[in-house]
Amino acid sequence: MNNSPFFVDLITYPTDKLPVIEPTAVIVPDPAFVGAWTIASDVNGDGQVELVMARLWEKDDVHATATVSVCRLDGTVLWTWGNPGDGVAALHSDAACQIYDWDRDGRQEVVIVTHTDVIMLDGATGAEKFRFSTPGHDAADCIVFAHLSNGDGADIIIKNRYHKMWAYNWQGKQLWEIDSPAGMKTAHQPYILNIDNDGYDEIIAGYALLNHKGKIVWSLNSDALKIGQGHLDCARILQRNGDPEDWRLLFTCCSDDALLCLDGNGELVWEHRGLHFESINIGHFIPGDDSKQIVVDIDHRTPGKSPQQIFNEKGKLLGEINSIYGRIHPLIKWDDLSTDQIVACEDRLLVSGATGEPLARLVTPIPEGVKFEQQERALEHINRGAFHLLGHTGNIFGNSRQDLMLNTNPGGVIWLYENPGKTSQELPLGIGENVTLY
Repeated sequence: MNNSPFFVDLITYPTDKLPVIEPTAVIVPDPAFVGAWTIASDVNGDGQVELVMARLWEKDDVHATATVSVCRLDGTVLWTWGNPGDGVAALHSDAACQIYDWDRDGRQEVVIVTHTDVIMLDGATGAEKFRFSTPGHDAADCIVFAHLSNGDGADIIIKNRYHKMWAYNWQGKQLWEIDSPAGMKTAHQPYILNIDNDGYDEIIAGYALLNHKGKIVWSLNSDALKIGQGHLDCARILQRNGDPEDWRLLFTCCSDDALLCLDGNGELVWEHRGLHFESINIGHFIPGDDSKQIVVDIDHRTPGKSPQQIFNEKGKLLGEINSIYGRIHPLIKWDDLSTDQIVACEDRLLVSGATGEPLARLVTPIPEGVKFEQQERALEHINRGAFHLLGHTGNIFGNSRQDLMLNTNPGGVIWLYENPGKTSQELPLGIGENVTLY
């Protein structure tokens, strides 16, 4: 048996005879409100999923929500917020726009952060329910909900890019703030977990773990781990157990070119270095194998030389998949397959994580008349083309299966694919909470 890592080039792989997956729905949102940040949940309580899109203000790497649009799966608009055409349709970050029942009334709200305020919008109508001021115009990089106080609802964390974080309860009372945790930058998105099982969340704020009061529990040894002044791109839980030393956490480190596996005390278990590891997904790729596998993309590469690497739990390289642009790679159990597959969004392919070989082609028809507002930052990836593809999975069609949503960046078209498989799971409607592209 050959135990060498596999290599598959999706660009040159013959895909013309692969099965084809057609979209169940193709949605072209109103160009005045279309945004690449697209999330999904049942916001009006009718038992069906709606799509929530946001456009962003963007200047000098500061982001804030400019407009919101909500539509049904047939494309009809439920409501909009903001002025038509404000902001930009493209994004280069997460957005400060999430769906959550924040006031605990049993109905979802759309919560956003502008340059001045955190605003809670009624999910059914878009009417403003509540707002409070932020500490500055740049405190709008993202939103994360977490259980930090002794109330029966969640609290909220907002941040700037990449130094300060603030926590508030749902009534707008500030709980704490922190600047440059342990003297280092924060992450793209704070990552929430509960290692000590005390009923409150801890926060991976960057290269430091905070308790629910915003105090540092531990930070990484920057000298021993060769961590400079870069930021944390992504954090994920590989393994959770009773004792912190038995947990396994994965970090990708921007500018430090590292993929780290740590225990729950922040101690190094294994590492890989020398590549710009970016976003992590964890799944089960190998039939009959209960262990987990890791897929992580290598970013900041020229188009066509954008790999994703597959590792086992111990950090052994299992294979590499070369992509047109491998940045976004959600996992899905498609049809009746028991293993996870990788959605290679930019290549429009469903890919085996066990072999790297494509399994099916995803059809993405562009309706006539669609135009894209390509607004690239000067130092962002050159030659990106008219648009990139973003992807999320979740129970979109209400059948408790993992469905797939692809959408363009810049915003312009959304494709929805209903999973034909059966399931014994009871997946909640939507694509989940604390949505992130990292």
